Amino acid sequence: MRNGFKQLFIGFLFIFIKIHIIVDLFPDFIGYIFIYNGIKQIATLSSQPYEKLKNLLIILVIVSMPNFFLNDQVIQQSEWLGYYSALLSVLKVSLVYLLFTLLQEVAKLLPYKEGLISTKRMYYWYMSVVLPSLFIQSFLMNTSYDNSLTGSILIVMFILIIEISFLVYLNNMRKRYPKSGIYESYAKGAVS
Repeated sequence: MRNGFKQLFIGFLFIFIKIHIIVDLFPDFIGYIFIYNGIKQIATLSSQPYEKLKNLLIILVIVSMPNFFLNDQVIQQSEWLGYYSALLSVLKVSLVYLLFTLLQEVAKLLPYKEGLISTKRMYYWYMSVVLPSLFIQSFLMNTSYDNSLTGSILIVMFILIIEISFLVYLNNMRKRYPKSGIYESYAKGAVS
């Protein structure tokens, strides 16, 4: 279980960090592969179904491959590539939604309730920041330059804060599980 959360953390870290020197040094599709491996470990140990997550992650790996070569300037200059980044954002929000559904079920297996409480809290905060941000971004282009700039800066700040908080949450969840296989035997006994 601990290794599954470590894989999730590394995967979302790859998606979070953007360093373009000719190509993206932390490609998103590699991050989605890490996330897939982490979800597979977490779901199989807790006997939770993850078919929707698996299919969505396969789609994300394929769809995010062009992002390896495209930098933000190229995306902003092309009208059609603007839709590409919007599609990636919507798919990522869908991923996080399905992931939190799985994580809430996994957190219920813990012998203490702090994991479930922090999972629910992170889910509500993440969705209450990201969903309105996606909605507001579509209207910002129709406002004046000053309003658009101010709104964009605020959205970037809120998204940055919530993404860092999400990474901290994943790291904290990883630390809640023992290093040895004690939890795995506990979880299998609780499911049986």
